Amino acid sequence: TTLDESSTASSSIAGQTEEDSNDDDSSVTWYRLHVDIGRESGTWMDPRWGGSGKRIEFTVDVGFGEELASDEIVERMVKDNFSGNRSDVKVLKTSERAKLRNGFDSMKCYGGGYRIDGQTTVRFHISCDGKADPSYGDISIPAGELHFSVPCFMNNIDNLSSKESPVTVRQKGWHTGWYREESRIVGIFRAKPLAISPTT
Repeated sequence: TTLDESSTASSSIAGQTEEDSNDDDSSVTWYRLHVDIGRESGTWMDPRWGGSGKRIEFTVDVGFGEELASDEIVERMVKDNFSGNRSDVKVLKTSERAKLRNGFDSMKCYGGGYRIDGQTTVRFHISCDGKADPSYGDISIPAGELHFSVPCFMNNIDNLSSKESPVTVRQKGWHTGWYREESRIVGIFRAKPLAISPTT
């Protein structure tokens, strides 16, 4: 399936307050995520989830800014890399809706947060309504936070890798030896820089 390749971003921005809507947008670096949700080898998702091989593709625009995130956003970040070097968590802006089925369907998004781990990896999350509909068969997008991890070069958010990287969700289970919240792979994504930033 060919996803929307437009170089401009959606006009509505989630995770943006009235106060920061007047900020200089040049401080925000925008990417379009091309996300492919479906069963991946080795995932800990329920065996019935995506067993048919069906997938859901969508695009969503994300903006990496300099505003420090609230405690609520920080709490939603993945709980790893406790001993390694990592940056402060900052606000991630998103388009108001992700586009599914080349724009014929959509999913509400609410922004999120990001940090840089070890000067080499960007970890970020998007809060969303998810998508579960009989027309998609046995595949769905879990509501809550979708977590993303992608290499970056020279500790710079402007230099995200364009290679396929994992998308995960946090769910409780026993796969680590005790009952706890664990990361489960739900798909892959690529990040492509946007030539034009969205406007409000």
